[in-house]
Amino acid sequence: MKFTKLSLIAALAVTTAMAGDAKISGDVKVFYGTTDAGNADLFNKNGATGDASVSLDYTRSLSDMVTLNAGATYLSTLGLENTLVSGTWAAHGGATTPQGVKDRAWIDTLNVVVKPIDKTMVVVGRQALDTPLAFTETWNVVNNTFDAAVVVDNHIENTTLVGAWVGRGNGHNGFENVSGGMSKFGALNKEQEKKLALNEGAYAVAAITKAIPNTTAQAWFYNVRNEANAFWLQGDVAATKELSVGLQYSQISPKGVVDGADDTKAVAGKVGYSVSGIDLAAAYSKVDDKGLVYMGNTATGGAHNGQSKLYTEAWWNYGFVGQAGAKTAMVSAGYDLGAANLTAQYTTVANDINNAYEMDEVTLTATTKVGPFDTTVALINTKSDKNEDIDGNTVQVYLTAPFSL
Repeated sequence: MKFTKLSLIAALAVTTAMAGDAKISGDVKVFYGTTDAGNADLFNKNGATGDASVSLDYTRSLSDMVTLNAGATYLSTLGLENTLVSGTWAAHGGATTPQGVKDRAWIDTLNVVVKPIDKTMVVVGRQALDTPLAFTETWNVVNNTFDAAVVVDNHIENTTLVGAWVGRGNGHNGFENVSGGMSKFGALNKEQEKKLALNEGAYAVAAITKAIPNTTAQAWFYNVRNEANAFWLQGDVAATKELSVGLQYSQISPKGVVDGADDTKAVAGKVGYSVSGIDLAAAYSKVDDKGLVYMGNTATGGAHNGQSKLYTEAWWNYGFVGQAGAKTAMVSAGYDLGAANLTAQYTTVANDINNAYEMDEVTLTATTKVGPFDTTVALINTKSDKNEDIDGNTVQVYLTAPFSL
């Protein structure tokens, strides 16, 4: 994702609370970006994108066993379109007119958390998820969520078992009032949901364990009904206090109406080193030359450009690392100055199958506190001989003000 890296160690991103009073919290976000890619100019409205959002979350413990979570999000351009900006971060028009700029407000969270026995939790309803092949992306000014039922169990020492059914999500459609643009899982848009005899949801099971000393290992299996089976294996080892290594392997196998299509296979490795406040990392990934399904988030971005959980994912330009034939290298560095966190990342993608998916990206970021706002400024340079829409320089500013009532 763009500026807040998701942790694969987390099985799920769900909101829970201890028994007690109700809690109201949220955040205000203002995001701005400008680029000189294509025929645009930096800081000119024709190459600029802007959006603002307000999220409000409510948590209430009804008892020691039951917790209610509800949340709503409001999205607006603040009327800046065709003055300072000409594009939006998120689609305002909903599934029917995704390029619109109408203000939107929808329920992004509405679930019940039940703890029927000790060390077991069940979450039913609209929620955020964090799994390797279906997850909530948090780079955007607003986040996608899911209608799902999830069971998390910790009865095995140092091990978390997960079972989930995902019925709907809003990552493929423009956000809509009230409903949030939810469509059946597996549908790329509302029209596909209507036309295809698919979209029966997806099942997932997983085990995440720290039983091996200094190691976090996870195994995920997915059954996307009538479309694909998939698995994801990952191991992350803290070899020493300074040195860490990781390995990923994943495979997506089409079935049902696409039975017989080529599997997608990917492997990735990563080495990290931390010393004196400096975090260094290097990673490499390879996706096989054949494969029908893009190795990325099945819940967003259409068929071929959602964010990927591979170690090598670019900071900003998604849709390259997970393509068939992609060979990607990534190096990054981070340093905590105290007053600000600085990061640098270089990602290069080669592709012998389709050179339209070759790309080089360099990103520099600075994150600090400015008044009530958590502020990130990003400078991005992208080289892509076959894609002038991203070939150029980009400047972005992220302002986020969290609050609680």
